[in-house]
Amino acid sequence: MIPLRDQEYLRTRFARELTGGVRIDYFTQRRLPIFIPGREECAYCEETQTLLKEIAALSDKITLSVHEFAESTKEAARLGVDKVPATVIRGALNRPLRFFGFPVGNELVPLIEAIIDASRGKVELDTETVRHLRRLRQTVHVQLFVTPACPHCPPMTRLVGKLALESAHVNADVVEISEFPRLAERYAVRAVPTAIIDERAVLVGAVDEATLVSQIVQVAQGKALRPQAGPPGPATPLEQPRQEREARTESGLILP
Repeated sequence: MIPLRDQEYLRTRFARELTGGVRIDYFTQRRLPIFIPGREECAYCEETQTLLKEIAALSDKITLSVHEFAESTKEAARLGVDKVPATVIRGALNRPLRFFGFPVGNELVPLIEAIIDASRGKVELDTETVRHLRRLRQTVHVQLFVTPACPHCPPMTRLVGKLALESAHVNADVVEISEFPRLAERYAVRAVPTAIIDERAVLVGAVDEATLVSQIVQVAQGKALRPQAGPPGPATPLEQPRQEREARTESGLILP
């Protein structure tokens, strides 16, 4: 799935930059030969598993564990997994970062960066950001909705991942929202990236680090939040949910 040239690039980079072990827990759902009313089939579980196996094979510091979602309910609950496909990355600090959906296109690079950050156990953030995060006493749940084609989503994915690795009080999910149309409907998502913070604050579009952290801190402190002022940040309109299973074979890996 990942072109051989890109695999070699990643193998070299992992050898140079992975300083500690990284655990990837992947939750999948096997396809059944019969139709079961009420059961939603996982459109990209097989493709996601193939991608993760290729990534894990590039370094002996990466350990991949595959779980059948229906048979691993306790482990899924412990790691905050409630839908599939789900990829949970944990490193030196054992702070999980969850990716729901097939991380291809523009979302593959942030996944790779999250693996490297988790291995190191440290990230680069503004001094003020670190100060605010260290003052958090309440855990805040951040759901970031993205799509693979959105050019504005990767910086937000990267930022949310850094915040989750920096603070045990930031509980983060990155969701490929076009794979979960019911969530899109529930939260009335019309553009990506969209961040939902503890069901209380909504940020539409890419925002800077200070803005996102300010919203997280206010939610954690229980302060009344004002509606998002002014126009949203740069965003991509959300396409209508796919009605048919599409073939995705390209990794979409973008290398510097």
